[in-house]
Amino acid sequence: MQANPRHAGRSSWARCSIEGAGAALLLAPGLIWTELSQTHIDQYHRLLPMTTVARALAIDVALLWLTATLAVRVLEAATGQLGGPLPSERRYPGVLFWALWFGLLAARSVSGLIVSQVLWWQQITTGRAFLLIAGVLVVVWLASPRSYGTTVSALRMGVLLVGFCMLWALPTLVAAGFVHQPWDRVEFRKPVPVATAPHRRIVWLLFDEMSYDQVFVHRWPGLQLPNLDRLREQSVTLSEVRPDGYFTEDVIPSLLLGKPIDEVRGTWSGWMLYRSGKHAPWQRFDGGQTLFADAEREGWTRGAMGAYNPYCRILQDQLDFCWMDLPPLPDHFSRDKGTLENVVAPLAANWKRVFQPGAARNASTGPSPLEELGAVREGDALIGDAAIDLCFVHLPLPHPPGHYNRATGRIVEGGSYIDNLALSDRILGRMLADITASGAAERTTVILSSDHSWRVGLWRHSFGWTREDELASGHGHFDPRPMLMMRFPGETAPLEIGTPVPLLGTHNLIEQMLAGGIVDPQQLEAWAAKQ
Repeated sequence: MQANPRHAGRSSWARCSIEGAGAALLLAPGLIWTELSQTHIDQYHRLLPMTTVARALAIDVALLWLTATLAVRVLEAATGQLGGPLPSERRYPGVLFWALWFGLLAARSVSGLIVSQVLWWQQITTGRAFLLIAGVLVVVWLASPRSYGTTVSALRMGVLLVGFCMLWALPTLVAAGFVHQPWDRVEFRKPVPVATAPHRRIVWLLFDEMSYDQVFVHRWPGLQLPNLDRLREQSVTLSEVRPDGYFTEDVIPSLLLGKPIDEVRGTWSGWMLYRSGKHAPWQRFDGGQTLFADAEREGWTRGAMGAYNPYCRILQDQLDFCWMDLPPLPDHFSRDKGTLENVVAPLAANWKRVFQPGAARNASTGPSPLEELGAVREGDALIGDAAIDLCFVHLPLPHPPGHYNRATGRIVEGGSYIDNLALSDRILGRMLADITASGAAERTTVILSSDHSWRVGLWRHSFGWTREDELASGHGHFDPRPMLMMRFPGETAPLEIGTPVPLLGTHNLIEQMLAGGIVDPQQLEAWAAKQ
């Protein structure tokens, strides 16, 4: 008796298990791709410890593995073998379950790549990925059942090959769940000695991704930046600053150390390693070699606050005041949740979003005032404390994507780089007012800089890019000049220095300021001429 061709050639449970492992890795939360990275850069940028999150990811992947294995087995039972020119195949639409399955795998893979920031292009979405893969398979089925069977077999083989990665992925996640990591303090304040005499102060405001060209040369028509303009009229402006890097995680540590940094990575414990060239040896970040350590040796009190970089971890011994804002974990994972809470966190969030949409809407308070930005609040506290002599404030603006509406003056989802510039100007006005209110304005030098310019090439095809961004950038033109301005105490006249100066020179410049070697515009101009 001839076997039913639709039920012939089913694979074994072992093959289904390996294929299910591959499907589980594609279906898993996108966070696992960063957790599995050998650079450990995610541990460096996240609030530690992440051990309960790593354990939860391991459990989630194991559960997905079991579920995906059963799903493959059920699909085989429902559709049978697809190979061969079988007349009955076109009359049996159940074989299209494979199209839905691979569409789901594609959508979840794209979601993971977006979460892990491997994919930036706004044209690629999970819905489009699903429709593309499922749609192509349906078209192939309509055109040729034999070709459809061959295509599905090839896709299954690809997923099976991915499945072998489970041999190292799951053990890696389990191991990550048991490494020793510090419990990060998002802020701290140490007692500082009472100054016996007034001391010079430096307030260093670093606006992430602020472009000199967009602020002063090719400003968007109608964009008002009164505080930046006012500061420029009282400051030395270096108009030809050469960038020394493209990424915040490289540039800011290089400014603090005074060394060029080409690449940064993390360790299991969340510490920072860096190297100065592609083939240079990796070095461990040493806070004792930074500007803050030098300031301490000069008798200055030190404070820092900022986003993205774990300042309170890597500079805990060199700072008297610290606050940091690290990126939140996606999919509702959290270091403050237990392992089991994190296991169900993505599912619970999706359940609430689908079945309790009212609760999600009630959790949103709508547009927020400027005062609700933590960086603004903590910047006020640091700058307003006259007991802190060296104040470093790293603000995550005007870094895209936009989250401000300059027409309403409210913090919102959306907006453009131009909106973020307007918000940066508002915050600058507030910070300058903090200096005045501190009672130390007559002895405070203000430095305004950025780590790099507006990276048009990075953002142009990414999520959040707007028509206003396209027009403001001149349809993709990139001007590499970052910002660098300095206002010395009592300065009331502008001075522009057009000498090319490397941004990394800021380190040496501040070193000399700490030692009292540069205290006025003339000395700064002489310093620039030697660069």
